[in-house]
Amino acid sequence: MDKIDRKLLKLLHENSRISIVELSQKINLSRPSVKERIDKLVEQEIIKNFTVQISLEHVLQTITFFTELTQVTLSVEKVLELLKNNPYVNEVHIVSGEVNYLVKATVTSTTEMKDLLAKWMQFAQVKSSVVLETIVENQLCLDTDNE
Repeated sequence: MDKIDRKLLKLLHENSRISIVELSQKINLSRPSVKERIDKLVEQEIIKNFTVQISLEHVLQTITFFTELTQVTLSVEKVLELLKNNPYVNEVHIVSGEVNYLVKATVTSTTEMKDLLAKWMQFAQVKSSVVLETIVENQLCLDTDNE
């Protein structure tokens, strides 16, 4: 992966709907070359998918919180099944240290949050923090100046 690939990834990360024409203009490469590079990045699984970032506060899910699950009494498979199949769960991370899982979830009310936490308390110790404001989100560091 060279400097041009990194620049391409940065531009696609900022806006995955950017056209090939616009990309070719921004990185000074022909359209076929840009398309070929994108195809190679997909083939090499450097690009996993092209997606959209949804503003959850605009679709009524307004309370985002992180929960640490520790002292889990269920198997990894069962916990992951419960978390993956929950529509309020945005992210699940298996982490090192005292905490077993770090879960990010978004709900529409404190009642939904309380109910969700009560379910998790049946199989783990639960410690949660509500997000008051997100300052940096989905940031990507691809240092394009080092090549």
